[in-house]
Amino acid sequence: MSKAGKARISQCMIVKNEEKNIERALSWGKGVVSEQIVVDTGSTDRTVEIARRMGAKVYEFQWIDDFAAAKNYAIEKAGYEWVALLDADEYFSGEDAGKLLDYVEKLQDTQVNGVVTAWIHMSNEGQVLGVDTQIRVFRNHPAIRYKRRIHETLVSSSPDVPLNAIDANELSIFHTGYGALEKKEKLGSKRNLRLIEKELEENSDDYEMWGYLGNEYDSMGQEDEAEKAYRRSMALMPEQPGEFDILATKVYLRLLNLLTTGSKKEDESAILEVYQEAVKRRPKEADYDYLLGRYLAEKGRYEEAEKHLRQALGILEQYGNTGKAMALSGEIMKAYEMLAICCFNNGDLEGCVQLTTALLKENPYLMSTAVVMLSAFSKDKNSRAEDVAVFLGRSFYNLGTLKDRLFLLRAAISANYGAMVQVLKGTFAPEEMAAVRQALGTAWEKDHEKGLRMVLFYSSVESFNFFTDQLWAELKRRGHEIFILDLRNSREEGGIHSYAEFNKFIEKKVDAAICFDALAVRDSDFVKLWDHHDAVVVDILMDPPLRFQPAFDNPPKKYRLFCCDREHVEYVRTYFAHIDVAFMPHVGVMPGKDRPVIPFEKRTYDILFCGTYYSPQGKFSEIEQVCPKGSDAYKLYEGVFDNLKKDSSLSIWKAFLLTRDQYGWDIPGETLRQMLYGCNCIDWAIRMHQREKVVTALAESGLNLYLLGRGWENHPSAGYANVHRIEDRIPYGDTLAYMADARINLNVMPGFKGGTHDRIFNTLLQHSLPLTDSSTWIDENFTDGVDIRLYDLDHLERLPHIAREILECQEQTQAMIERGYEKVAEGLTWSHCADWILEAVG
Repeated sequence: MSKAGKARISQCMIVKNEEKNIERALSWGKGVVSEQIVVDTGSTDRTVEIARRMGAKVYEFQWIDDFAAAKNYAIEKAGYEWVALLDADEYFSGEDAGKLLDYVEKLQDTQVNGVVTAWIHMSNEGQVLGVDTQIRVFRNHPAIRYKRRIHETLVSSSPDVPLNAIDANELSIFHTGYGALEKKEKLGSKRNLRLIEKELEENSDDYEMWGYLGNEYDSMGQEDEAEKAYRRSMALMPEQPGEFDILATKVYLRLLNLLTTGSKKEDESAILEVYQEAVKRRPKEADYDYLLGRYLAEKGRYEEAEKHLRQALGILEQYGNTGKAMALSGEIMKAYEMLAICCFNNGDLEGCVQLTTALLKENPYLMSTAVVMLSAFSKDKNSRAEDVAVFLGRSFYNLGTLKDRLFLLRAAISANYGAMVQVLKGTFAPEEMAAVRQALGTAWEKDHEKGLRMVLFYSSVESFNFFTDQLWAELKRRGHEIFILDLRNSREEGGIHSYAEFNKFIEKKVDAAICFDALAVRDSDFVKLWDHHDAVVVDILMDPPLRFQPAFDNPPKKYRLFCCDREHVEYVRTYFAHIDVAFMPHVGVMPGKDRPVIPFEKRTYDILFCGTYYSPQGKFSEIEQVCPKGSDAYKLYEGVFDNLKKDSSLSIWKAFLLTRDQYGWDIPGETLRQMLYGCNCIDWAIRMHQREKVVTALAESGLNLYLLGRGWENHPSAGYANVHRIEDRIPYGDTLAYMADARINLNVMPGFKGGTHDRIFNTLLQHSLPLTDSSTWIDENFTDGVDIRLYDLDHLERLPHIAREILECQEQTQAMIERGYEKVAEGLTWSHCADWILEAVG
């Protein structure tokens, strides 16, 4: 090990058949740790190959049914002052990983030997299931090692080297191995049970092992055996367990959960006995009051339940969740909703609305929460349904969208809020009534037997949700049965787009899944589902394919990939030859027939740009999450960015290959793919660089420029009198009205050198003129000065002159708009996109 005063970290892990996790497990440490040690205990997949390719030191260890022995072997191989020992299904976020070295550097010359971090358990769907704490970062001292075959614990064998630790409450380790499949595999092998029993044969008074034994029996559904083991653990437990004795906390937690939810939940005396002992021994623990409050609420004893739920939330606020509140932290939204239900039943309608308002601000599509809120309003005699609808529209929902109105209608029906049902029904146009009848649960009049059954998706990307709504309308109009799954919801949430409704939909044959940017193929369980149904998956990439490479390695059997840039198609064919890929241009939204065209001379905005802005260098600096600053890889990425700034005709891919050749480097195929995957932040950086240049050229010309989107307060021209901010961020669909009120809609192509962008087509369909840089596809399909206006990124000194000409020559401009509108309306709308998709589905 190195001298005192230095602080370097050895990242260690033991693995077996972790090819799906090993890359991420090693990636977080790049640029943070000084070495990466992987101890393999018998993998038969590509784990070792990937680890070596990523630069880790790989050692083999013959498995002897002893996790502590394997981990201690890994520690023995560590050559630096500190050890970070995480499993392959665990990782620090990029932000937290960056803080880790600072922590150990501060501790290097102190007597502190460990770092306590949060340990966040995640489901396969990204839902937080619980929060623990553990010491996974510790000083590399011979006295500090793990003990026990299973549920191994870090201990010190020397009184001179105590395992004292600092609570790094801002650092979190994410644990992703809590999926249902992993649990099933572990239980099926009964490995844990066998190893625990071995430990208890050697030390029958080990209260921690008795607790772990209870966990195993509990997981297997053997309630009586689990209760016996938990009670044995409690009897052997120290009178005052240590502050970070998580097992002691969990024993009471698991037993109380078992008693309040299992077959003995009617034995209230036993529940109260365990609760009272638990709060006596662990008074800073919020979970015990939470579990009791949940139990009482389910029994309909709402006054008692409210008392315990408030007490639980107060304890959490006072003492935090470091080593505590594992159940409450994982179900915090559910806890507040339960408290709102208690308030409702206790007559506190105002308190109920306040709580549900806070919840819906976090996630407006929590169906059960919306039902509770509307139930409170329906019971409040002073609330008019019309006023409530206005409140909902201002606070959470866009009542101009069919999706939000249908969601609220379902909630109002569930809440028995008849007045609100009538208000909402009055908002639907005649052509929307089929969807209304479906929401009401009545039979559909339309015969769908000849139609296809297809799945679409909502996600956290708001623009994609708008696109999904366009496809939904077009496919429904053709008689197909469509289900939209909202990926933002947890599997426990309700609603018409929930997993529960999705599971009902897939009980019958699914013909196709349609998504944007690989949403339907990022999860292996989805891939298996589509293959099970022999469904065609149509994946429409709105961004460069290098961002989605992991999804391309194991796609569904019937996978149809579409790219908006012909160079993107070439990229996929070059590096993923097994993918069926083709070009599909962006499309635009046809305006409503009832919306009049604003006369050109009466429009509010001379030049409008709709889009975000970030510092180009700030975006580029994110490359440090991929490779250390100053490394050879970092220098290569710097060269790529420089080449892109020098030559506007280059795409990310071609700039990378050019830079590689300039450096004279021979990069193997798989490494090349991985380095291209790391170019995402360069893609963002060059987009922002070009936007900055274009906006600056117009700002300095004195022309009135209007900016709609985030971040423009940070642009160099933010203080110019002729540069105006409109809104920070608005829904994608609302930008169309702004486009229709602009004479010129500015566009900067996002690196699509052989492709399209929807901003161009939406501009023309809103009867405005796009002013854009070009691509090979645009040059082939549009003519500058006839149906579009173009500028050159390499000659921005001419851009203000072109803009003035457009504004001054109104007759010529309107003729261009008319010709461009006809071209787009005839072949580049969402109706055409639906036709292309149906052709791909076959």
